[in-house]
Amino acid sequence: MSFSTAYRSSLNRLGSDFLAMGLVNALRYDRAVGYFTSSVFSTAADAFECFFLENDGRMRLVCSPALDASDIQALTRAIFDRRQALGPDEALRECLKKGQTADALAMLVARGLVDVRIAIATSGSQSSLYHEKIGILRDDRSDLVAFSGSANETRSAWVGNFERVDVFTTWGAPPDRGRAFRIDGNFRELWRGETNGVRVVGIVDALRDGLLVANMASHPEDAVRPSARATPAIAPEALRIPPDLSLMDHQKEAIRQWAASAGRGVFKMATGSGKTITALALAAKLSVQMRDGLGVLLVAPLIHLVDQWCDVAAGFGLRPIRCAEGQRRWRDELSTAVNALNAGKRPILSIAVTQVTLGSPEFQELVDRIAKPLLVIGDEVHNYGHLAERAMLPELARYRVGLSATPWPRGRPLTVARLQAYFGPVVYKYGLREAIEHDVLTPYRYYPIRVAFDDDEFEAYLDLSKQLARYAQDDPESSENEVVMRLLLKRARLIASARQKIPLLREQLEGRRRDTHILVYCGDGRVEDKADPGEVIRQVHAAVQMIGNDLGMACASYTAETPPEKRKQIRDMFSAGDLQVLVAIRCLDEGVDIPAARSAYILASSTNPRQFIQRRGRVLRKAPGKTRADVYDFITVPDLEGMGAESGEYKVARRLLANEFHRAAEFADLAMNGPVARATLLDLTSRLGLFTEWHVTEKEED
Repeated sequence: MSFSTAYRSSLNRLGSDFLAMGLVNALRYDRAVGYFTSSVFSTAADAFECFFLENDGRMRLVCSPALDASDIQALTRAIFDRRQALGPDEALRECLKKGQTADALAMLVARGLVDVRIAIATSGSQSSLYHEKIGILRDDRSDLVAFSGSANETRSAWVGNFERVDVFTTWGAPPDRGRAFRIDGNFRELWRGETNGVRVVGIVDALRDGLLVANMASHPEDAVRPSARATPAIAPEALRIPPDLSLMDHQKEAIRQWAASAGRGVFKMATGSGKTITALALAAKLSVQMRDGLGVLLVAPLIHLVDQWCDVAAGFGLRPIRCAEGQRRWRDELSTAVNALNAGKRPILSIAVTQVTLGSPEFQELVDRIAKPLLVIGDEVHNYGHLAERAMLPELARYRVGLSATPWPRGRPLTVARLQAYFGPVVYKYGLREAIEHDVLTPYRYYPIRVAFDDDEFEAYLDLSKQLARYAQDDPESSENEVVMRLLLKRARLIASARQKIPLLREQLEGRRRDTHILVYCGDGRVEDKADPGEVIRQVHAAVQMIGNDLGMACASYTAETPPEKRKQIRDMFSAGDLQVLVAIRCLDEGVDIPAARSAYILASSTNPRQFIQRRGRVLRKAPGKTRADVYDFITVPDLEGMGAESGEYKVARRLLANEFHRAAEFADLAMNGPVARATLLDLTSRLGLFTEWHVTEKEED
C-alpha cells in the first residue's frame, strides 16, 4: 500500500482516495470518533463489502452516545433480537449496494463483524462530548496505517464536508512510525476503558441502560448536544459471543461434539481450560436457532460461584436473575420474567441458581412453568448426585450440558448412572496434559515435602485404623456406614493437622517474605495454639497467625466463615499483590477464578483425586507475566524404624503412604521436574514396595 502523509478535501476525495484504498487491503479497522452514522457504509460500499466479506475483516468502533434513531433501532435489533438481524452474505451485499445502511449495520453487529462501544466524557461540563477522531487500519502482516484529523465516521464527513486527515504508517520514517504506534496505543487504552476523562460502555449495556440519544439533525456534526432520548423497546437481556472473544480450538470442538450429541453431554475439561466460556458460547450459538425464545439455567454449587457465573455471563449480554438466597430476593422477579418469556415479550431469560435453591419447592414450581426451550448448564456437575437421585434437575430442559474436570463421583455407580441419564455421557475430553502442551494452562514444578508423623499421632492413627477394620474388614474406604465415615473423617483430620506441618510451612516461607500470590491449603482439624499453650485452634487460624505475625506477610483466611461480600475484596487484593498469602480450607477447591496465584502449599488433601486436582488447577490458570507455577505438597510419613514387614503397624503405614503417593504420582506425572520429584521419595517407595503407585492411569467411568 502507498499512502500520502495527508489528505485534504481541496486536493483529494477522502472516501475513495484514502478510506476505500485502506479497507480493501485491511483485516482490522479501529475507529474512534465523536459521531458515527451507518451512512458511512455507502461512502465506499464496494470497499466495505470487500473488507467484511472477502477479507473477513473486523471493525471496532468507539463513538459518542449521539446516534441516528434508525441506527439505534438497528443496534437494538442486532443485540436483542440477533436471530432476526442475521442474514446470509448475499443479503449483506444487497444492503450495502442499495444503501440500506441501517440494515447493514444490524447484520454486521449481529454477526460480530462490527463491535461498538460508547464513549461518555466525564470531564468538563454536563454537555461535554467525546469528540476525538482517530483510526487504525491493520493488514495481514500487522502493518498499521494510523490517521487522525477532522473527519467523523459518517458519509458527510468522508464525501460532503471539507475535511483533513493526517496519515502515519509503521513502514514510514521513524517519526511517522512513532505516531502510528502512539495512535494505536491510544485506541487500545480507550477500548479497554483506561483513558482519563472518558467512560467507555459496551453497546449491550448502553442500550439496556438507555444511554444512547437520538440525533435528529440531518448532519450530526451540526448538532451541539442531542437532547431527545431514544426509547426503543429494549429487551432486558441479550446473548451473543463477545466480538473480541476468539474461542480456542478445543472450545470449538467441545461445542461441535455437544451439538452432534443432540444437545446433551458432559465436558470433562481440565480446571482452568475455559469451561465457563465454552458453555456460554454454546448457549449463544443455540440462541440463534431458537425462533420463539430460550431459557438458560446456570447451576453452580455455591453462592460465590453463582456470582462468578453472573460476572462472566455479563460479557455475553446476560443479566441472570440471581437465585441464591432467600426467595423474597428473587421470587417475584423470576415469576414476572418467566411470564414474559412465555408470552414472547423477551427472547432470552437467564437464571443463575445454587444447587440448594434449585432443590427448593418454590424454585421448582417457577422453573416448571417455563414453556420455551430450556438449556441447563451444570457447573461442577459431580456435585449434583443428590439432585439427580431426587429427580430435582429440570426434566423439561431440552438441552443439557455438564461441566467438570472430574465429572463422576467415586464409588457411587448408581449416582453416576443417574447423572449420565440426565446430562448424557462425556462428549468431549480435554486433559491437563493437552492444556499445558497447548499453552492453555501454565507449566508447573512439583515439590513433595516430607512431614514426620509424631509417635503419638501415629498411635492415634493406628487406633482409628483398627476401629475401621472392625466395621469394614474388606475395604473401609468404600463403606458408607455412618460410624465408618466418622472414623475416616477423624483419621483424615489427624493426617491433615500433623504437628510438624506449620513449622515446616514457616521454614518454606521464611525466605519468601517479599513474594506474593501464594496459596496455602489447610485441613479443617485443630492444632496447638502457640500463643496460648495448652489450647487448640483450627489449623487455618494457626497458619494465618504464623504467616502474618511471625513472618510479617500480608495474609488472610478464605473459608466458609468469610462473608460473601468480603470474598471478592480479598480475591481482588490477592490478585493485585496487596495480599501476599491466601489461606483456605475448601472454599477455593472448585471454580474460583484466581489466575494470579503462582504457588500452592498443600498442607492437607483428601485421598479423593477430585480435590487435589482442583487445588492444582487453581495455580495453573494463565495470567500476565506468569510463566510457571509451583506446587508444594506436604506428605505425612510415619517413622518406619523398628517395624517388621509383617506387623500390623507396617501394613497401616504402607496403606497411609500408598494414599499419599497416589497424589504425588498424579502431580509428578505432568510436572516440569517430574523425575526429580519422584526421586525425593525413592527410598520410601523402594522400602515399602510402592513402585506401582507411580504408575498413573486414568480411571474414568465415561
